[in-house]
Amino acid sequence: MPLFSIATSELDTRSRVAGFQDTVAELCRLEFTPDSLEGFRSATAIGVLPEVMLGWGRHSTCRAVRTVELAASGSDNVMVHFPRSGAFRMQQTGGAEVICGPGQIYIDPNETAGVSRFLVDRTDVFYISLPRPLVTGLRGINDHLRTRLDLTPQWRLLQRYGEALFEELPELTPDQLAQSSAHLHDLALSAFSARDPGPLPGTMAARLRMIKDDIAGLLHHPDLSPGLVAARHGISTRYLRMMFAEEKSSFRAHVLEERLRRAHGALSACESAGQAISDIAGAAGFSDLSWFNHCYRRRFNQTPRETRAEAGLAARYRHTA
Repeated sequence: MPLFSIATSELDTRSRVAGFQDTVAELCRLEFTPDSLEGFRSATAIGVLPEVMLGWGRHSTCRAVRTVELAASGSDNVMVHFPRSGAFRMQQTGGAEVICGPGQIYIDPNETAGVSRFLVDRTDVFYISLPRPLVTGLRGINDHLRTRLDLTPQWRLLQRYGEALFEELPELTPDQLAQSSAHLHDLALSAFSARDPGPLPGTMAARLRMIKDDIAGLLHHPDLSPGLVAARHGISTRYLRMMFAEEKSSFRAHVLEERLRRAHGALSACESAGQAISDIAGAAGFSDLSWFNHCYRRRFNQTPRETRAEAGLAARYRHTA
């Protein structure tokens, strides 16, 4: 079983940065720039199994860059970063900048260029690199990539098994390595497939009711979006969408339904009989009148004008009855 390791402590002081860089660029496809040449301390170890690569890195404060060229030269893997101490900041092409520390993980598509910075004097990270075809078919996998996630029980099981396996690699036969690799695949699929745990179901339902109440007060807002609502409630947009998905709905569908209901209620009310339909649509959050008319007719099987006419007839009937 191929096992590679390199540490600055093993290199000549005068050339340790260059020597470490040359080796790591080949193994990890990274270019390191230490904050201090004299104080730079780093170590990396990598173990290669069938269809899995395990490793760990320990770095003082430095910057690590995966250039477009280095990214293109590597394999099409998905690497899970498990910080064990310290913290790092990461930004890859197509993703937001995130800071990741113990209790969190980062999902890294290896073919994507990016920049990371190790933020404290000693940051330890364990890595598990998996072939992309293993997880490609999973629903929502693209939402995981280039993101920070919480360390759930499923991810902890994967990490602990990976770390224990790494320690035992020199003692295992090829057949045992292949079997262990299959176990690791199963744990990885379980972790990638597991839903965001979030709050307990009862708490989730209560929070969703609060969110819907908040949305009801924001329907007129021109910038109403998942990001706006998630920020107001201190949750991620991914978790917000997941809560609506639990009800077989979506944020967009819920907002549209509530806006249409509000417009329908106003058009059916006697007190708004003199109000322009365009004003009613605008107050409900529709900025495009033709889109409003289209959605309204599809939802209520009549035009806004027909709803208003029916409401007028009903009011006259009640008045004369």
